[in-house]
Amino acid sequence: MFELYTSVRVRQMLQPNESYDPWRLNHRSPQVGDVGVFIDVLRAPGAPDRYVVEMSGSDGVPVWLAEFFAEELESAP
Repeated sequence: MFELYTSVRVRQMLQPNESYDPWRLNHRSPQVGDVGVFIDVLRAPGAPDRYVVEMSGSDGVPVWLAEFFAEELESAP
């Protein structure tokens, strides 16, 4: 669906806010409209694919790292 290392925008959020921080590393939660980089896809038998996206600040420090369903994301310019 998305090509690795391309920009994606958070289109909608279908899960509880806390589920977007499974690693407990985020400085803040993702928000609709945020743009990040698609860095991996997680696949498991019988489960929908999950897309790992990272958003960094202007200083290059990650703001958040989160997993999304495909319908939560869209390509960003």
